[in-house]
Amino acid sequence: MAEQEVHEPLEEITDIWHNIENWFEDNKQKVAIGGVVIAVAIVSIVYIFAKWLPDRNLKAQRDMYGAEMLFAKDSFDVALNGNGLTKGFLDIKKKYSFTKAANLSNYYIGICYLNKKDYKNAIDYLGSYSTSDPIIGAAKLNLIGDAYADQSKADDAISYYRKAAEFSDNEQYTPFYLLKLGRYYELQKKYSEAKEAFNKIKDKYPNSQEGRDIEKYLARVNAEG
Repeated sequence: MAEQEVHEPLEEITDIWHNIENWFEDNKQKVAIGGVVIAVAIVSIVYIFAKWLPDRNLKAQRDMYGAEMLFAKDSFDVALNGNGLTKGFLDIKKKYSFTKAANLSNYYIGICYLNKKDYKNAIDYLGSYSTSDPIIGAAKLNLIGDAYADQSKADDAISYYRKAAEFSDNEQYTPFYLLKLGRYYELQKKYSEAKEAFNKIKDKYPNSQEGRDIEKYLARVNAEG
């Protein structure tokens, strides 16, 4: 009985192996073609990420230089749309899609629209900008908060000001966003929430500029609330 139990699994394994061999024998051409397709796909992916995208990104960065100079001069219309000599951020985003420069263009475009009081486009483009940078990421969320605040959409503004304050733990910038959040709460007469934001500065960032001045804000919300 034991010998039969040993033989049966061995026979099953042998049958499976023969079936695999037969399948490869019957499908040599398909296997060869599949191997070529996979090899071409791998080479293409390597080329795209190692050569094509970096080259496109470099060209995009060169084209962006003029738009960035115009942006620095607050020439938001020309920075957005370009002119005969300079490409605008909208052109760069469209022409160089999938590059880091195109992604960064979203940030610039959003700020341009915010300054033009085109809040919908400002929110859309800032929201499309992707970054894990602790400083720029928080700045992006803060700007979206500003776009909502300028439209008197208090709940949305508070949501994004809070996200900006919580995006990273940065001694220089986090207390700034917490103070802005607290003051906006205070403006909305949400004094307990304002006090909570101010107390975070007092407890976690006492040596920051905001921390050194925080007692006057706490005293005010305590008197108001």
